[in-house]
Amino acid sequence: MPISRDDQQRVDNLHKAAAHLRETGKPELAETVEFVLTSDGRRFINNLAWKPREQEVPNLAMQMPETLRGDIKSKAARAGANLEAEAARALEEFVAGRFTPAQPVRSKPGETPKKVNLNVRVRADLRAQADEVGRQLLEEGELDWAPRSSHVIVAWFMDRVAEDFVNPIRKQQS
Repeated sequence: MPISRDDQQRVDNLHKAAAHLRETGKPELAETVEFVLTSDGRRFINNLAWKPREQEVPNLAMQMPETLRGDIKSKAARAGANLEAEAARALEEFVAGRFTPAQPVRSKPGETPKKVNLNVRVRADLRAQADEVGRQLLEEGELDWAPRSSHVIVAWFMDRVAEDFVNPIRKQQS
């Protein structure tokens, strides 16, 4: 695939930088510059770029009926809602005490719908905070179950689907 003129200039400059480093007695630095131009170097650079995001905003896979996932995705897309931002809002509202999720209802034996995962990225610190609030609500007797972040988000999405994602959150607020 051809690269843009600007990117080609950057590649040329990296080759010139490596040559200059080699000429000025810095072969180990030259090898490092040349390394980033290889396939292994590209993977290295990509890992650098994504590692902090994966650690701070890890994926959360939430199991749900396939039909619910389809409704969430289609209605959110029609409304222009960003599911990551909606998930973060759900946890923020729960932690602030402005949203209480309904306790999940288990299907009767033999009536379990096909289950699939909906994946969203949610800040690790926010997830931990919501999980702690859920444990506290159970310990203090305010709820008879301890909602986890996935329960909160799924319940939020179910409510948002029922209202067709009116006033959608279009981008991450953090």
